[in-house]
Amino acid sequence: MKILFLCQYFPPEPGAPAARTHEHVREWAKQGHDVTVICGVPNHPTGEIPEEYRSQFVYESIVDDVRVLRCWFLTAANAGRVRRSIAFVSFMAAALFWGVVKGGKPHVVIATSPQLLCGLAGELLARFKRCPFVFEVRDLWPQQIIDLNVLRNKWLIQILRAVESYLYRRAAAIVTVAEAARHILIEEGYGEEKIFTVTNAIDLDVFTPQERTGTMRFRYGWGDRCVVLYIGTHGMSQGLETVLAAARMLADQQHIHFVFVGSGAERQGLIELAQSWQLSNVEFIANQPREEVPEFYAAADICLAPLKKCDIFLTNIPSKLFEIMACARPIILGVDGQAREVLEAADAGICVPPEDVEALAEAITHLDRNPALRETYGQNGRNYVEIHSNRKEKALDLLEILLSVQQQRKGSVDKR
Repeated sequence: MKILFLCQYFPPEPGAPAARTHEHVREWAKQGHDVTVICGVPNHPTGEIPEEYRSQFVYESIVDDVRVLRCWFLTAANAGRVRRSIAFVSFMAAALFWGVVKGGKPHVVIATSPQLLCGLAGELLARFKRCPFVFEVRDLWPQQIIDLNVLRNKWLIQILRAVESYLYRRAAAIVTVAEAARHILIEEGYGEEKIFTVTNAIDLDVFTPQERTGTMRFRYGWGDRCVVLYIGTHGMSQGLETVLAAARMLADQQHIHFVFVGSGAERQGLIELAQSWQLSNVEFIANQPREEVPEFYAAADICLAPLKKCDIFLTNIPSKLFEIMACARPIILGVDGQAREVLEAADAGICVPPEDVEALAEAITHLDRNPALRETYGQNGRNYVEIHSNRKEKALDLLEILLSVQQQRKGSVDKR
């Protein structure tokens, strides 16, 4: 089968969308399928394009037997509404153009969100190529950005609602990453028979348990301190001010050290807040290559997975949940809904109400004082992902959906 996949982000860019897409298409190529990915030139999260990608409109390469077309577009840092909106529109146009010119004759087109315009490019491209369109829905846009108060213009909301509804109706299959999101779309009337869930998972050969006293503790001089780690996007969704407030509450316990690794729109504001509170127990580290992430988890005693208190996040399962469990580290989860159900099923950590500073500080103190409990939670998490969250198996699940869509289309054409 010839598969054309549109995803704005792709390695070497960090983040869950890039990793999920890469690990899925890599497995499909191993299964003998002809896969092409259309993505943007590397720029996330800074918006800066590396020198080697500044002289052409499209760069073609082979990554793990997958053909990758990296398109030039008007990039923007992961901050600011107007410039990011322009970047989304620009990528849609670039992906659509190069998909037409260089996308070949696929049997199926799949596009992933957020953002919605990537999905729109995929649907239009599938229509042009006369093949089925599959829409992978990572987050329920535009509801998420409405709930976060990022989007307030009612005319723009109506436009995005219309685009969202159009994509759901036109898709031959819709793939969510959380069962709760699937139920919402079914309730909204988009057809239970074409909506599937393929949850996030992890490459168990990359994210593995390692020694606590390894590279990162030596590199950053953490010694034997209790390291409380957050690694990932520093954005509006995460509500990391709550973590800083917990660090402030525990400032007298200097052996507890808070480490923030990553980048995002809110990072500089968080640094300034920590400085204004004179928090000597907090450290910020810039975004790191994905291959080093398991070593950061190995160095951590407690890992955090927070989100803001927002109804839309009841359907979210942060991908870092699976990374942390695969590395056998205990988790403090600041999310309700489906993510909480996963953590409780795995018995891999403690759930606290989102944005509850006192509950977070209490959970950190409890785990700090109980190393045996940390060990138990970590091992429980590893056991859980080995059974339920193997990336290879999830890639094959999604492949089955694509094959089914192709067969349905072929059968429809044959009847004519």
